[in-house]
Amino acid sequence: TDEPATSSPISSAPFKEPTTDQPTNIPTVATPSPTSSAPITAFTTVEPTSTPFKAPSTSKPSTNETIAASPTTSPSKSPTTEEPTVSLEPTLSPTKQSLLTTGHAAYDTQDVHFYLVSDDLYVRQEWKKQFGKLSNSRARFMIHVGSATPISEDCPEEAYSRTETSLSFSPVRAFSLPGNDDYPNCPDRSLAWKHYSDHLMNVNKKYWSDTSRYQVKRDPERPENFAFIFRRTLFVGLNMVSNEGEDETATRLEQNLQWVYDNAEPHEDNIDVIFLTGHGRLRDLPTFRDAIIEKKKNEWKDKMVVYARRANQSKLFTDVENVKNFHELTIGSGYPFTGVHLDMTSADAPRVGYRYIDGSPTPDVK
Repeated sequence: TDEPATSSPISSAPFKEPTTDQPTNIPTVATPSPTSSAPITAFTTVEPTSTPFKAPSTSKPSTNETIAASPTTSPSKSPTTEEPTVSLEPTLSPTKQSLLTTGHAAYDTQDVHFYLVSDDLYVRQEWKKQFGKLSNSRARFMIHVGSATPISEDCPEEAYSRTETSLSFSPVRAFSLPGNDDYPNCPDRSLAWKHYSDHLMNVNKKYWSDTSRYQVKRDPERPENFAFIFRRTLFVGLNMVSNEGEDETATRLEQNLQWVYDNAEPHEDNIDVIFLTGHGRLRDLPTFRDAIIEKKKNEWKDKMVVYARRANQSKLFTDVENVKNFHELTIGSGYPFTGVHLDMTSADAPRVGYRYIDGSPTPDVK
């Protein structure tokens, strides 16, 4: 199963089917989690080598947008003018230093729209057609959470090239993170890692013009990891493949945690949401999960924290491990990909909602 070990899932309510494949601007009311403090009301309205790990699970497409509400609100604060300094010290203790610089829209208090997609995008002309439907979208970027190649193909370079070409059709900047089938499950991990590095690690720099809305930085310890702040949300991309029991995993997860800490702490007064993306399930990576939960209960108690990862179906699990405002969003395989809406402006903000971009229903979580 793709479900977290302990969470409070929420269901979605159907609404009028859209007449277009464009993402709708009208989300629906979702039944809140039993742990939520109040009912939810409807709201209107995106460099490289590293050392290379083991497997996820694998399902389908919302006229409705499932919404998780924040039990607390965080007032907008003025952006800091202090110039961040650089820390390369890979310790687990907080450093209060950051590798992150910010773009001009970093601290704007506005809603955020973006896309998440997973798995191999191998029918290139079909993806070109699907991406063409997004030309009028309000989304600003897309994140691919792996895997780029089907494991049945034994990780040939052409598989990575196919997914790169498919992503290149996106009208918004696309980022790509490694998945289990991008190198951990490959016959030759080193060669597979080279294919991922050559075709996908820095795909965000290949096909889209630079933007000053957000400044993307890469982790010097693990350049596949990235971070940027956009509209009071810290987005962090992480190598979260799950190769359980390997020594490499512990080191990588420590580096991932440090990357999150280094980029969150200097900006804590100016961000309301920490949105983490990766491939593996949190319950398969308990060291990382428990450290994030500890932060959420203490330093980040007034923030919404979301972890989005690959699965068979897109679902939203709220209050994971009974921690209020800590959510796990699963991203369904292939097409239709998932549109995400971060409500940053309503009375109950911040909240997260999602839907399949073709309007097909997302599965109810019971």
